[in-house]
Amino acid sequence: MADSTPEGPLPAPARQQLVAIAAEVMSRTPVAELPPSLRRFARFAPAKRLRLGASEIAAALAGDEPFRTAVAQVVLDTSPELAEQIRAGNPPETADPIDVAVIAYLTRPAGWAELLTGITDRLEAVDARRSADAELGRLQAEVARLAEANRSLVAERDSARAALRTAATGRADELADLQRRLRTAQAELRTATRASEQAGAELERLQAEREQQHAAAAAELRRLRLRLADLEAELETARRAARSTRDHDSARLWLLLETLGSAVTGLRRELGVTDPQVRPAELVESGAAMASRPSTVDGPLLDRLLEAGPIHLIVDGYNLTKTGYGSLPLADQRSRLVGSLGPLAARTGAEVTVAFDGTAAPPGAAAVLPTPRGVRVLFSATGQLADDLIRQLLRAEPPGRPVAVASSDAEVAASARAAGAWPVSAQVLLSRLER
Repeated sequence: MADSTPEGPLPAPARQQLVAIAAEVMSRTPVAELPPSLRRFARFAPAKRLRLGASEIAAALAGDEPFRTAVAQVVLDTSPELAEQIRAGNPPETADPIDVAVIAYLTRPAGWAELLTGITDRLEAVDARRSADAELGRLQAEVARLAEANRSLVAERDSARAALRTAATGRADELADLQRRLRTAQAELRTATRASEQAGAELERLQAEREQQHAAAAAELRRLRLRLADLEAELETARRAARSTRDHDSARLWLLLETLGSAVTGLRRELGVTDPQVRPAELVESGAAMASRPSTVDGPLLDRLLEAGPIHLIVDGYNLTKTGYGSLPLADQRSRLVGSLGPLAARTGAEVTVAFDGTAAPPGAAAVLPTPRGVRVLFSATGQLADDLIRQLLRAEPPGRPVAVASSDAEVAASARAAGAWPVSAQVLLSRLER
């Protein structure tokens, strides 16, 4: 190189560009030809070299002339005319000062240090001018802002003064109004004080009256308690008398019932009346007859509709099944109803007859239908309805025997009433069966 003067100041942008160029040159240089301090960065990409080894690359450019010469050669090949002008000591004024600084640092012609110093000073002057311009703009904006704030403050001051004058006027009016209200309140307070004194006197009078009434009420309470004690004694005496009378009446009634029972037993023995083997309902013909098995079991309790004793319950079969479980097939409807009536007959001892319409059942349905003890199942004959079969059953019963007909059919209920039987709706019997 032309000059061995010690290294002069290098602008920071020029140093960054110089290190970036050197990192690219390392990719094209054999590892053995690189300075020892840079060989460990040779396997890295240029960007990674620049990030991890920037200081080592800058040191190698400053102290290793062969490496600096290799980098300078790349720059000279890229910008030969500019490099020649710099060597001649006439760098063009239009050239980028950063490029001039890089070439001068690498080629180091005569006076390169002074050239770098001049470039550094010029860049610093440009930066200073830019900073000054920026600061000037900031100051001008601040001045404008302060001027606007001053105008706003002046406007607010004028507005505040106007508001203050208005408020002062309003305050004077408000003060006068408050004084009037204060005088009114003082007058009302005096009136309230007098009313309070009168109320205190009235309260004392009422308290005295209440104490008198309390004493009178206490005396009346003592009198009523004495009267209550007398009434309780009289009530106990009346209860003992009523109990004695009831025991006497019960004894007389028991004796009367015993006498009647003995008379009935003797009359049955004298007339030779025994339990009939055939019931009236069994004399009514069925389209599909089946053996009758009346129950002899007496139940502990009877339903309100079955309180008349050994009652005959006639059930309109399909009317009940279609009301309670009409979604089932007819065969399942019949089996469910008859199975539900068995426990009722067993608990109550009632005679139960179920009448089905024979036209809705296949031939032989009565024979295959399971029938609980105490339940009779009849099917109407061909051409006959279950309603007609129920009327036959009603006509077959002796007058005076309690009979109930379970059906929601209005005509069947009317026939039951005409025959002296108790009509029971289908829903009532279904509810009884579900318990």
